[in-house]
Amino acid sequence: MFVLKEIPDVEVDVEIHVPGEAEPSTLQARWRLHPWSAFKARVEQIQSGEIDDEHLVEADLLELKGIKDENGEPLAHSPELVAQLMEIGFVRRPLILSWYKAQEGWEATAAKN
Repeated sequence: MFVLKEIPDVEVDVEIHVPGEAEPSTLQARWRLHPWSAFKARVEQIQSGEIDDEHLVEADLLELKGIKDENGEPLAHSPELVAQLMEIGFVRRPLILSWYKAQEGWEATAAKN
């Protein structure tokens, strides 16, 4: 049975294809959800250039998880980390595309070990 309830955010897997690595890496992004009409309006604003990627991330990205530094230490979500990732082309595009996945209700799959 479907239960109609408000779901304010959703976590999705973001698959990152790091150049030179055989297997993709995965991080998790938790995005704010919008009602369909607001989602549609945001997409139109994105397409017209009224909203850029940075604005979208600043407004709707709630948390990033599953990121480690080169020493294997976990990195906590922060505006600085997000800005750093947005400067990496092979991270930026999948991260932005994950916003669309989130709006369509694609939840993160179980972690694969």
